[in-house]
Amino acid sequence: MRTNTIAALCLLLATASIRAQADTSLKSIDINPASNASQINPSAPDATPLSTYQLALNYLLGRNGVEKSAEKAASLFKALAEQNWSSAQHMLGNMYLHGKGVEKNDLLAYKWLSLASKNNMQLAKAIHSKRRQLYQNLQNSLSLQSLNKVETWIADWKPNTNNATAQLN
Repeated sequence: MRTNTIAALCLLLATASIRAQADTSLKSIDINPASNASQINPSAPDATPLSTYQLALNYLLGRNGVEKSAEKAASLFKALAEQNWSSAQHMLGNMYLHGKGVEKNDLLAYKWLSLASKNNMQLAKAIHSKRRQLYQNLQNSLSLQSLNKVETWIADWKPNTNNATAQLN
């Protein structure tokens, strides 16, 4: 009984800590649509990957006082994807898949969706059918040798270890 109580307290403290971190990260996001302050400067010293991801979503959807720009969203998602943010990899893969903000490219869509899948099991389940369809498309357009190179490229991919916010300009 005592062990269950201690475990529950530990879980409660961990949850509170995660909420506090998220609250701190979100403080730099002004959600007032009338304000231009919602345009977070991703190169600012206090910019976080979370605030940059939120800004990318704002550009993609044209919300919170940010003008809609799929190109700017793709640029921000790419910078985060290169830092190994699976959610950004997923978004960037979808953008390449549909040609939104970037030129449609099944190979790059497959790359980024595969990396997102590799890094996040929940995303892996959600994007399995997209990846399978892209793989079949690539099988029809690439030689087996080229397809193997793509798989090796994905398997050997390493995130950019530079500071994410320095890459976001």
